[in-house]
Amino acid sequence: MKKKVFDRLVERELKKFKNYVMSDFMTKFIMDMSIDYDNYIRHDTASGNYFGMHFYPFWHNPNQEDFTGIIDSFMLEYMVCTMYTHDPEKKFRYMLVGASSLFLGILMFGEERERDIMFHSMISLIKGDIDRGYSNNYQDTTHQEAFLLYDIYTGGKNHDLWTPYITKPLTPLYQDCMDNILSDDEEKVKTLLSDMLEYHVKQSNNDNFVRSEFTFASQRVFPTEILALIHYRHTQGKSIDFIDDKILSVFVPYIKAGIFRPSPAVEKARNDMYVLLGIK
Repeated sequence: MKKKVFDRLVERELKKFKNYVMSDFMTKFIMDMSIDYDNYIRHDTASGNYFGMHFYPFWHNPNQEDFTGIIDSFMLEYMVCTMYTHDPEKKFRYMLVGASSLFLGILMFGEERERDIMFHSMISLIKGDIDRGYSNNYQDTTHQEAFLLYDIYTGGKNHDLWTPYITKPLTPLYQDCMDNILSDDEEKVKTLLSDMLEYHVKQSNNDNFVRSEFTFASQRVFPTEILALIHYRHTQGKSIDFIDDKILSVFVPYIKAGIFRPSPAVEKARNDMYVLLGIK
C-alpha cells in the first residue's frame, strides 16, 4: 500500500494531535491514573487521547518511547474493560465493538494473566450483548481471529467456552492468513498481509459500525488484526524481515524488539487495579 493512502487515514482520524496540547483533564490524569468503580469511565476517554498523543508522533518519527505510549493506551483501555466486566452495577458502558481489537492488542502486548482476563471479558461482553438482543458482529473476522490466536497461545484451554458464540466461518481472506502466516513462502505471506491491509483501510472508511470492525481511531490506524499475526509469526521463530509494505514495515522493528512492558505509571495503575479486584 502506498504510504500516502495511510497518511490520509492518520490525518483524518488523528488531526487534533498534530499540535496537541494536553488539556487539564489529561494533565491531571497522567498525575493520577488510579482506577476504581466510580471513575473508570475517565480511563476510557484518557486511553483514546493517550493513543493519539503517542501514535501521531510515532507515525511521523518512529521511536520506542511513543511505541510504549501506544502500549500504555491499550493497557488503559484494558483496565476499563476489566473494570466494566467486574462492576456488578455496570455504572458505565463498555461496548463490544472495540473489544476484539483490544483483545488482539493484549495478545501481543500482555502477559498470560492479561490474556486470560481479556478472554473472559470478551465472553462476558458477548453474553451481555446477546442478553440485550444485539447482534454478535465480526464473528467471521476479528472476533474469531482473536479467539483462535488465544487458543494457540494457551493450548486451547478455554476453547469450549468461546465456540458457542462463533457460528460463522472465517472469511476466505482471514482464513488464508491464519492458514499461511507461518508459511516459508514469504511472497505469499506478503501478499496476504497486503490484502488484509487493503481490506482494513476499506473497512476503516466505512462509518457503519455494524458493517465495519474498525470504528474508533485507534482501531483504524493501528491494524491489530494484522500486527497480531506478524507478532505470532515472529514468536514461532519465523522471519518477518521480508515484510516491506510501507505501512506494516514501520512496526516490524518494534515487534522484533519485543519491548512491550508498559510505562511504570500505567503498570502501577494496572497492578493496583488487580489488588482492588482481588485478582492474583
